[in-house]
Amino acid sequence: MEFSMTSTRGLWDLPQPVIDLAQRANGWVAERSVEARSLWAKSGDGVNFLTLPEHLRDSACAASMVFHVWLSDSIKGVLAGNLGLSVKELEKLVLWLAASHDLGKGVRKFQCQIELREDVRHLVSRVRDAGLSLDQGVDELNVDKLPHSVASGVIIRDWLEETRDFSRRLANSVAAVADAHHGIPSEQISERVALIIAQYPPAWRKVHSELLEATAKLTDVDVVLNKLRKKGIRRARDLQLLTGLVVMSDWIASNEDAFNLSGSDSQVERVEQAARAVQLTEPWHPESVASADVDVNFRQAFGWPREYSARPVQKAMVDSAKKTTGPVMMVLEAETGAGKTEAALQAARVLAAKAGAQGLYFAAPTMATANGLLDRTVQWAKNTTDQQVRSMYLAHSKNSLSQPFQDLKIRDIESELSDGSGAVVALQWLSGRRRGLLSNIVVGTIDQVLMMALQQRYSMLRHIALAGKVVVFDEVHSFDLYSTNYLKTTLSWLSYYGASVIVMSATLPPARRKELLEAYSDGKISEVEDPSYPLITVATPDEVTQIPVEEKTENEVVEVSFIEDDLDTLSATVTELVRQGGCLLVIVNTIARSQAAYQQLCSSFPGEVELHHAGFIAWQRSEKEDRLRAELGPHAHTGSGRPWRKVVVATQVAEQSLDIDADVLITDIAPMDLVIQRAGRIHRHRRPEGDRPSGLRTPQVFIRGILERDPAPVFDGGASAIYGDALLLATLATLPDSFQRPADVPDLVRKAYAEDWPVPEAWAEAVRRAKNEDLAKKKRAESRSASFRIPPPDTKKFSSLFQQLVGDSAGARSAGADGERGAAMVRDAEPTVEAIPVVATEYGYIPCGTDAEILAEEELSFRQARMLATGTARLPTRMTRRPQDFDAVVTELEQSTPATWQQSPILRGQLALELDEEGRCELGRFKVQYTKELGIEILSDGSEGRVW
Repeated sequence: MEFSMTSTRGLWDLPQPVIDLAQRANGWVAERSVEARSLWAKSGDGVNFLTLPEHLRDSACAASMVFHVWLSDSIKGVLAGNLGLSVKELEKLVLWLAASHDLGKGVRKFQCQIELREDVRHLVSRVRDAGLSLDQGVDELNVDKLPHSVASGVIIRDWLEETRDFSRRLANSVAAVADAHHGIPSEQISERVALIIAQYPPAWRKVHSELLEATAKLTDVDVVLNKLRKKGIRRARDLQLLTGLVVMSDWIASNEDAFNLSGSDSQVERVEQAARAVQLTEPWHPESVASADVDVNFRQAFGWPREYSARPVQKAMVDSAKKTTGPVMMVLEAETGAGKTEAALQAARVLAAKAGAQGLYFAAPTMATANGLLDRTVQWAKNTTDQQVRSMYLAHSKNSLSQPFQDLKIRDIESELSDGSGAVVALQWLSGRRRGLLSNIVVGTIDQVLMMALQQRYSMLRHIALAGKVVVFDEVHSFDLYSTNYLKTTLSWLSYYGASVIVMSATLPPARRKELLEAYSDGKISEVEDPSYPLITVATPDEVTQIPVEEKTENEVVEVSFIEDDLDTLSATVTELVRQGGCLLVIVNTIARSQAAYQQLCSSFPGEVELHHAGFIAWQRSEKEDRLRAELGPHAHTGSGRPWRKVVVATQVAEQSLDIDADVLITDIAPMDLVIQRAGRIHRHRRPEGDRPSGLRTPQVFIRGILERDPAPVFDGGASAIYGDALLLATLATLPDSFQRPADVPDLVRKAYAEDWPVPEAWAEAVRRAKNEDLAKKKRAESRSASFRIPPPDTKKFSSLFQQLVGDSAGARSAGADGERGAAMVRDAEPTVEAIPVVATEYGYIPCGTDAEILAEEELSFRQARMLATGTARLPTRMTRRPQDFDAVVTELEQSTPATWQQSPILRGQLALELDEEGRCELGRFKVQYTKELGIEILSDGSEGRVW
């Protein structure tokens, strides 16, 4: 598809096959019988409406737009090959499935549902006037609902059996697409609907047959049906993709801004208007890097100065990607700060160009990381896409609060293209609920990809969105067993779809790497174990290759020491370390420990200590992150932004989301890979000698959180609860007094995660008990994760992908709801609650951190709603860990939430934490306080005896 530069309208010119179908469809509706044209599909406003033939025609044309504009060559090839069809035959099948998907609206139950509405009841009269009886039989009257999606499946199945000689089983397999186009296939209720439709008068059955014959002729699908008559559609994965395409087409055809309800324009004009309204972007097509100098490519892609060149690991990733054929999984293991992000983006560019991919999904570990990647990825996409428009989306639940993402929605496309590079914009239709992942370039959280493995309503739309993309996973070492199960299922589905995957990690245990490779290759390969670091592993469905990378990096010796866990020792250690200045980072495992450490250290270093954790309101936390990046980032130096002395106390939020560089680290005990990851926050960047005090020019790590050492270690309760004692004991046993970074990193991780690490005799009982607890925890995680995970991609039964949802419409909506509920289901985290702290006043409330009073009954302006929405804070997990606490806390939060919040799109569903003038309140058995200094703090839990 070529884009014209003459006007914005020209940007959305349509490919010729779409125009050809629209021209064939001109007059198609007029050729239908009076009875067929009497049926309504979109009731409209009483004046403008669409008949069923009009909507079926529009749906076929919308499908043609999707197929020829948006759908990637990679998915066309995979799907056509799976079905035993040519790409041209696949096109005919997709168009016919879309054209026939709403035939179930041609039933009496559907046509009569508007009879009590005065403005549109005349549409029902039109059906009677055409000679179609609307008298429902006893069975039809006795059903509360007769879903038109299910009726469509039944009508299509019967027609295939009666007129195209399909068996019942094969007819069901084709009709399943229409049956599931509302996001979930039916099971038992379809047979009940079939009995009702089987009793329909001949006049109605004649209309059904007429429309199916006409759609078959319009799309020329009979040659395809002849092929499918022999084997049907045998795999659930193919039905997922076909249904996803039909859902996408239906949503476009049902968009009144795209296909208006007058139905009077020529079909070519209607389709051209739809193209302008929806603005589908064609597949990515990044510029090739096959023959160009790799350094030139990196400089051009990322806007580097001329003197910059790609690092060895970056060059190796691109070279490895160039040598691949077909879909691959690439695993990049390299130290923090090695440029893995740039390496992955450029490798993805190579893989996408070779495969004809639809786009890219960059899966970041947190919302903060995703937000930080957005601008970099937008600029990279512009620089690597010549004279083309690409759609961009930020995929997480708080994207409406990201100003850079919102700015993408108002960019001038022509202006963007005028400098010769590509344009990257957030388009309205492609930014809608459930539709954002359909954009070309998506940056988001890992959860949004893992939900591909979740039994969820409209999962087929997520599958069609991701199946054609190159998917990059960042920081996979942070996954627990529960989430790893979802990741493995996701990888197996991406592999079957022919999607390439890039996995990045600084510290990936070999066993975890092997698990992921086996998931992508369906267990057909055995990994060759190479101890090198950095290391690139390239896996196809048939083989694995490992490529050591010779990085020109000098090893640094990191010294490791242990200190007692009491606060006095912490204070004394910090005092000694920063006596001559320096920037010290303290990482702890819980918010409560961070607050205690901060308060202790503030007495010794007033004005020089910063606290950072997830219990601050979002905009204050963002300000803290910006300030820390400015002071401790790569461009700040002593005398020019970098403080002479600073102490940062943080929870795990500093582990992977912040690009900061401290001089020395004090950390709570954690698994080996996370200790190394935390150590990556010190001496992260090369600095002039004067930037670090003389005593801190060697990386040093001090570990606390160990309450007892003899006879066996006893860990702080927070560390044990989060990570489990088995891995902490293995880490403690294998962690040396010093190690070389990066040379020793893979061996340290391998030893800590090995089954046979050396157990001191005095630890034997503690290790046995910890391993048993760990095994039980793993079994529980496996059981819980299996509850809502979809089966493997070779499964045949379509409904098995929705097993927990089918047959229960209300339950399907609840269990399959997207957004944060879906994200929570792919994480094994304790239940957490976010709330917006506000201070109650006589007449209303004041959002914390502001002086802007809002009246209780006042209708919120957009500015006020946005201000509130950026003020969420996470409650400590201790408040919601037990079910009874969770219920009590949420109930009280709901009761204190202003009713006006439900009228705001960005506040709907949010909870208010109503505080008194001192910033305090009671929630269930807890007394809590919010302050700008400490964030949310538990003052008492009803058992500690502590009072205000």
